[in-house]
Amino acid sequence: MKRIIYRYFPLWMLFGITLSCSKGSKLKGVASLTIVNAVADSEPSLIPNFSGTDPLTWYINGYKLGYGATMLTGSYSGKLKLGIYHYPDTSVHTIPLYNLSLDIPVGTVHTLFLSGTINSPDTLFTMDILPYHPPSDSSVGIRFVNLSKGSTPVSVNIAGAAQGSEVSSLPYKGITAFTNYSATAAVSDYTFEFRDASSGTLIGAYNLNGVNDTFSNTRRFRDLTIALLGIRDDPATQKIILIEAYTPY
Repeated sequence: MKRIIYRYFPLWMLFGITLSCSKGSKLKGVASLTIVNAVADSEPSLIPNFSGTDPLTWYINGYKLGYGATMLTGSYSGKLKLGIYHYPDTSVHTIPLYNLSLDIPVGTVHTLFLSGTINSPDTLFTMDILPYHPPSDSSVGIRFVNLSKGSTPVSVNIAGAAQGSEVSSLPYKGITAFTNYSATAAVSDYTFEFRDASSGTLIGAYNLNGVNDTFSNTRRFRDLTIALLGIRDDPATQKIILIEAYTPY
């Protein structure tokens, strides 16, 4: 009898999946959404609520998004209701820090940057156009974003190169397109420096390496965002983070 059950188990699974698809005709496809917590004073964490402002159930076990952390989620296409609460202020009567309705077409890749401060929250929502990586040309896609609240424009250069070699001037909430950088076996790492665009003062640097492996094996054909976070003139909040883009298929 067990042999019969095992023999037809794949057929039952297929039948179940078919029924699920027929009943879920509203499910038109998926998209990729990465949420980035760049709210400088949001400790201990933010909690996303994908039911908008509906009461959070068992919020204490909800996904806690710390400052500088990222969260990847897939959603069905269309309008996404998203409430972002400041933990532990997540009771039924609490007003969310963010109350958003996002348009996410099927098959697209998006990033939601939560920025500003608790008293002055801000957002940057992007649809990410990922670059093509020819199979014969090992490359990594990199873009830069300035999420430093109150900052003057910043420049980005590779260490040792002239100031602004990669970006000459990037204002607050400014973001570049992805650019392909070489990720061949001859490349071991890149160090990108963020500087005040007018004075040239170094704000911080990020070393993009191979993460315990050769750079080419780890980074090639990936698409990465390097983001400057924090409040101007508050070094305790300033940091540079790496965010990887994911396709929904």
